[in-house]
Amino acid sequence: MLFLFVKFLYIIILSFLYGYTLQRFLQNRVLKNSEASPHFSLVTLTGSLVMTVPAACLTFFMPLAGTAHSILLAGGLLCYLLQRSHLHQQLSVYIQAAKTAGKGKMLFTGIAVLYVLYLSSQQSLSYDEGLYYVQFIKWMQYYKVVPGLANLHERFGFNSHWHVLSAVFNFSRLTGSADNHINGVVYLLTLLYLLPREQDNRFLTLLKAGMLVMISMPQFCVYNTTAPAADMVIYYISCLLIVVWLEHSINGQSQLTGNNSVFLLLAPVFLITVKVSSIPVLIITAVLLWQALQTKRYLQLLTLCGIAAVILLPWIARNVILTGYILFPIALPDFFHLDWAVSTDVIRATTKDIHIFAFYRVVDASRFASESFVQHYTSWFKESVRIYDKLLILAAFAAVPLIFLRRKNLPTGTLPLFAFLLLGLIYWIFQAPDPRFGYSYLVPLVIIAIALYAPSLRFKQLYPATLAVTFVFMIGTIGLGRHLLKAFVNDKLVEAVHHSDWWLTPTPYTPTTTVIVNTAAPLTTTTSHLCWDSEIPCVSVIPDNVQMRGETIEKGYRCFRH
Repeated sequence: MLFLFVKFLYIIILSFLYGYTLQRFLQNRVLKNSEASPHFSLVTLTGSLVMTVPAACLTFFMPLAGTAHSILLAGGLLCYLLQRSHLHQQLSVYIQAAKTAGKGKMLFTGIAVLYVLYLSSQQSLSYDEGLYYVQFIKWMQYYKVVPGLANLHERFGFNSHWHVLSAVFNFSRLTGSADNHINGVVYLLTLLYLLPREQDNRFLTLLKAGMLVMISMPQFCVYNTTAPAADMVIYYISCLLIVVWLEHSINGQSQLTGNNSVFLLLAPVFLITVKVSSIPVLIITAVLLWQALQTKRYLQLLTLCGIAAVILLPWIARNVILTGYILFPIALPDFFHLDWAVSTDVIRATTKDIHIFAFYRVVDASRFASESFVQHYTSWFKESVRIYDKLLILAAFAAVPLIFLRRKNLPTGTLPLFAFLLLGLIYWIFQAPDPRFGYSYLVPLVIIAIALYAPSLRFKQLYPATLAVTFVFMIGTIGLGRHLLKAFVNDKLVEAVHHSDWWLTPTPYTPTTTVIVNTAAPLTTTTSHLCWDSEIPCVSVIPDNVQMRGETIEKGYRCFRH
């Protein structure tokens, strides 16, 4: 816990330096609103996402180890030196706001910090982390980006910049074991922004209170807080985008020049680099750029498009090097004809497996082929969706007409939000209806409907109730984690790791038994088919048609061509 406290604090400080630099530049030079008062959480979250861009660029030349980290740290220090007087003034504003927040809010924030540190220090239960998160991050720590790495395992082609950031802040050389814990920072910053404030009107108070409770769902946090899961980032930042947009509308601020417009403009673009399936969120960016075009702010429009290109280009370049394609696992034409390009059969099989798994929790292709469209969704809802998610899904679909009926009670300019939520809901339900992929759309729809129909409640009535429910969810998450660990150990999904020093350093990953396999590309696997922190190259299933492109693994991998 102590190590994670220092690590989280370091991430927040460095992220704030990057975020404040970009925030100040855009507010003063592009958006022309030097009087904006951005929230500390959003500036810091923006900064953490900003750091993924130079980190991704560094992967073309070096591993994300000591030298790369030193470069990023030097960049943060340069940001501080160039604007330290302005930065000190802004920090004094934040410190004064924290002092006046009230003892109740400060106590709850302290409890949240302890909760996140304790939960993050526990053994990871995320299947995907054992399957490929840890290995993919480890590749970045030891090698620059490897051509055709997705040929070893198709999920190494799921190029998430959130894993790039995790590699930057993985201090395994200090602790002796990999530590990819960064999602706790996202939870804390999101929670801090969603705490209702006395100046918020009834609608905003209910909206923030509902979001605060729902980001703390035990069944979500127990898996995603201990792992660098991109799903958590997508869900939380999508919720923040909704709140920021409505907050600007209620306070009469322009979405282009409001207090938190930098976050509103850039976060959707960053989310694509975190997970390509978050693409519906670009509706928000498209609307904002259209507004700039309508008001004839051509220079502003070009600048924002240029920044978006800078964000996306390193991610696209990494996609091409890892997989041979601009987007993966989307079966686009092979524009580059690279010898390491992943087979189109593998791409189709991967997207099909993701789609089928969302329906049955297993990849049962024969069953999927034998059932009709209606049977797919009937089986999904009856067999694969847990009771709490069933209630949430039903509530979300009921919320759509309910919101429409009371649309006149909503702040002006909310149509783009509902275009995003509705199109995102449709995209999710048809692409891969796993509930964890849909929380970004399900939760905001339900909370907005509740905020429209709930009886009039005062801040002093709602605020303590919200904190109490959130606290109960925190306790429930810890209890659920203990229960699941016992169940997973009994089912031999993981092995228990007895770590008496959890208060100092996080619990190591589950131990593995390695099986060495001699192939055209020497690989290892494990008896559990989950590699966790095994030495690279390790994959869950050994591919039978992969070979090395050179004498060393840095040269990459390719498939045999028949």
